[in-house]
This record gives sequence, structure tokens and C-alpha cells, in this order.
Amino acid sequence: MNPHTDLIDRYFAAWNETDAVSRRELIAATWNTHAAYLDPLLSGDGHAGIDAMIRAVHERFPRHTFRRISEVDGFANRLRFSWELTTPEGTSVIKGSDFGVVDSNGRLQSVTGFLDASPGAA
Repeated sequence: MNPHTDLIDRYFAAWNETDAVSRRELIAATWNTHAAYLDPLLSGDGHAGIDAMIRAVHERFPRHTFRRISEVDGFANRLRFSWELTTPEGTSVIKGSDFGVVDSNGRLQSVTGFLDASPGAA
């Protein structure tokens, strides 16, 4: 088991948390204060920016959930993992792979996301 698996499971817990207070607590426990997230559709800087980005996803995809669909692979302070976004019925609608950098305190410093499969993608 990769030592960063718990960190990434907390990352998904933050993405799935709809309660604003609980989500901000998860973000603070998971992300460095100056962390950044970037994918082809979204970006967020710092805890407030990451929280706003996750909130926007909840507004666009109500009751959908993210789940990890691969092991966390990594070495040194680099990691990667794959995920999917599912409907409330469990149907996968988007799949992706994320690459992260972990700081010396074991929190995410940055995550770059790539979409592997999404509606309308060829």
C-alpha cells in the first residue's frame, strides 16, 4: 500500500462532502495552505479557492460522487491515481487521472487533473 493512500482517500472525502464546514475541515487536513488544483475545466488556489471549486462541482452535478478507481501510485513526493464521477444511481459519467505533489508535512501541494473519459469526448 502506498503511504499516500489515506491522503488521497481524504481528498475524495473532501470532494464528496456537501456540508460546507465539514468540507473546509477536510480541505485544511488534506491540502497545504498555498496549494493549487488545475484541470482542463477547473482551478483553485489555496483553501478558499479549492472549496469554491468543489462547491461549483456540487452545484453542477448534484448528488454525484467521486471515487478512486485505482491504487495510489507514487514515489518520493509524487503520486498518481484514477477516479470516476458517478450519478446517484452509480453510473460513471466522467473518468480521470490526477497527479499530485505532497509537501513535507504530508499534505497536497498541488494536483493536476486529466480527463480520461467524459460526455462528448471522442
